[in-house]
Amino acid sequence: MDTALGILAYVGALALTALASLLLAVFVALRARMLPGGRLLVVFLCGVALWSIAQAAPALLGPASGTFSTVCVALSPLPAAAFVHLVFAYARCASERPVAIAAYAAALFAATVGLVFGVGAVVPWRGFPGFFVPSPCGWGVLGAAGLLSLAGHLRLLRTWLGQRRGSGEIRRQSEQARAVFVASGLGLVALTGFAFPALGIAIYPFPVLLLPLYSVALVYGIVRHRFMAVDLWARRALVWVLLLAGAGMASALIAALPLALAGRPAGFLATWTALAATLLLGMAVLTPMKRWVDRLVFPGGQVSETDIATWRDQLAEPADTASLAARANTLLRTRLGLPEDGPHLVLAGETVTLSGWDDAPLATRHIAERLAALVGEAARRLTAAQRLVAEEREARLAEIGALAATVAHDLRNPLGIVAMAATGAPADVRGEIAEQVARMNHLITDILDYARAWTLSPRPLDVTMLAGRFGIEAQVPAGMTVTADPMALDRALANLVDNARALGSTVALIAAPGPPATIDICDDGPGIPAEIADSLFRPFVSRRPGGTGLGLAIVRRVMEAHGGTVTLAARPGWSTCLRLTFGNPT
Repeated sequence: MDTALGILAYVGALALTALASLLLAVFVALRARMLPGGRLLVVFLCGVALWSIAQAAPALLGPASGTFSTVCVALSPLPAAAFVHLVFAYARCASERPVAIAAYAAALFAATVGLVFGVGAVVPWRGFPGFFVPSPCGWGVLGAAGLLSLAGHLRLLRTWLGQRRGSGEIRRQSEQARAVFVASGLGLVALTGFAFPALGIAIYPFPVLLLPLYSVALVYGIVRHRFMAVDLWARRALVWVLLLAGAGMASALIAALPLALAGRPAGFLATWTALAATLLLGMAVLTPMKRWVDRLVFPGGQVSETDIATWRDQLAEPADTASLAARANTLLRTRLGLPEDGPHLVLAGETVTLSGWDDAPLATRHIAERLAALVGEAARRLTAAQRLVAEEREARLAEIGALAATVAHDLRNPLGIVAMAATGAPADVRGEIAEQVARMNHLITDILDYARAWTLSPRPLDVTMLAGRFGIEAQVPAGMTVTADPMALDRALANLVDNARALGSTVALIAAPGPPATIDICDDGPGIPAEIADSLFRPFVSRRPGGTGLGLAIVRRVMEAHGGTVTLAARPGWSTCLRLTFGNPT
């Protein structure tokens, strides 16, 4: 490898490790500090960052960095002790406190010895301006740090192997220990590159290039399983931090490449110009890289007027609030790349709330809030349209009621005359006329009941007494009542019982207190024909021969006036059950 490029890659790997470790430390401090060992993880990551800077300084400054680098190496047992404490806290061991005290005591002793007697020196090596080479005392200090690290890894290995055959939380803890063990093993492999000069290994210290992966893998092993598995924004924030750190380092490497290839300029002015040009190039490269990272991790971008218009058009299509909420969440998932079970919008009536967005970035949350505002507008329009339809329907029914009253008056008088005129007719003719007149009167009554605006005077009604009036089998909890208008509910129950008796040999009233309270009228007849099941409660749809087709439609009108519903229900042992569900009377 070219010497300049090799030094650049070496320094770049250490700088990226330091940057990633610091960013991850900030991330953990803000988002995961309450986890077992969270604060220790922050301290340890800061130690990794300091170590990386101390090892990169000699390659940039040569022997001039000797004091700084040797002091950092002398202090290296302290982060190793923090690692031991972190592992025992992570594994939730009962011996955490005594082990931590022993580890910190040993680390403090080793660091003190290193500071007093020295740990080594920075010397040129294989084209590097400087590389740290430990002294015998330095080997002892580094050995102490290594033994502490080994103790932590043995604890991880024990947790991994001891719990891998468990289940549930125990097995998950074993998997987490394995992830941390592998991550730390990766770090140990990367650290071997720093020993090449002292061991006389005259090859490029390539293991150091693996070091940036160490901090990432360690945080993943500890934080991912216990914190971010169910936190979409935490996962994305971690990915964003790492990608942004990588983009920053890539831009720095790209900007420094011309200097690495051409060599250091001679003279102060030339050096200053080259450094300024490098800085500008790095900033120019970083800007598009940051945009790329933002779009990759947090898709969605800015909301344009075209987006608003498109969303309005798509949100205007649903015919009910459930469909509107589904459409809105589909738009949101598509725009922001969210999973099916991720953050979403909740629509209740005309109120829109955001669920799972508390920790979302401001820009991403802003997109959700803009869409939520449009959903609220669409919900209000939908409610207004439904209200208008209901008002028009009520107006039509009022007109039909007035027309029906007129028709009833005009028909009933002639029907009465016909009945009176038939008194002198033979008995069979008189009976036929009486039957048809009664049928016409029944139809007129049903039309008037269907078309009328039901004015209710609701009060608590004993369901057992209601059932007793119809003389049918009753299964009613003791003392159960429903709030309803007596005359209207009596009319509805009479229609249901008459239909059931006409079709079945056994009829029963089965009630449940709820909430909401329900009353089922069941029969053992032939059941509901499939071709009319969906339109059973519409006017002039009848399930029995000779019916007017208005009985069940009247029941629906009565229950709507009570704020309730009438629906088909299924009960074992009965072929047909029609259920009255009670709401708030209007």
